[in-house]
Amino acid sequence: MYEHIAKNRAKTVFIIIGFIIFIALVGFAIGYYLDWRYGISNNYSILLMTFALILAVIMSFSSYYYSDRIVLSLTGARPISREENPRVYYMVEGLSIATGIPMPRIYVIGDDGMNAFATGRNPQNGVVVFTRGLLDNLNDEELKGVISHELSHIKNYDILLGTIVVILVGMIAIISNIMLRSLIFGGGARRRSSKGSGGGILSLILIIIGILLILLSPIIATLIRLAINRNREFLADSTGALVSRYPAGLANALKKISMHSEVKTASSATAHLFTANPIGEKSKVMFKSLFNTHPPIEERIRRLENMSLGVGIK
Repeated sequence: MYEHIAKNRAKTVFIIIGFIIFIALVGFAIGYYLDWRYGISNNYSILLMTFALILAVIMSFSSYYYSDRIVLSLTGARPISREENPRVYYMVEGLSIATGIPMPRIYVIGDDGMNAFATGRNPQNGVVVFTRGLLDNLNDEELKGVISHELSHIKNYDILLGTIVVILVGMIAIISNIMLRSLIFGGGARRRSSKGSGGGILSLILIIIGILLILLSPIIATLIRLAINRNREFLADSTGALVSRYPAGLANALKKISMHSEVKTASSATAHLFTANPIGEKSKVMFKSLFNTHPPIEERIRRLENMSLGVGIK
């Protein structure tokens, strides 16, 4: 478990550094393109790269401290009080003690779908979120299984990596969209270069690289989400089952969730946070299984049932 936590922290640092470098490269490419096309300044590419670098650093630090609030806002989650739902509060409180973490804040999404997720930057700032449909349709043992699963994500620092990825992926999508539109719809004539054919070829190469960076950014964003590692769900399942001491509870919950997992406020940016894929039939993507951030739910159920029977998992 401690090795998994260390890997999550290392991946978070790696993804943030990669994001900063990517944004800086896009800024340099766009600056070079503007210089080549409009003749604004020979140093425009350096200026834009510096600006993009500073912006990327600011956004990265902001995503660390405010990403949980942004995710809660994106999903339409609202806090619930102990008086409003004492059943959930007592379960989360007891299982938090068993997991060995501070009790997280509890939020609910007013959606009939059945799903849940955890967010925050560390166990001291953890949040668990449940859909209304999940709370209304699971019995106590099933709900304890889901809660234990999400608390395991908090303890393992999966929430830090997963939540930051939501923000950085969203930023990449927004920036690439803006840059692509500026390239497609930007007016003006190409500046006539007096630096000779060598400079013209170099300019063309850099512009092509810049356009490729922008066009490939959605794929890069998807690969970042996949870097979270789908095996974390298996680890959270097994750890949660040990905490609740009833693997069949989570297995039965997953069976119900698999039939009604869609959440209207979920998006491709936040999908990897949820217990099960919340996009549902809206996600009609080629090679969907390859780019899915969740392992097959049938395999997760099989492993949990084997735990209940005391059978080794293969």
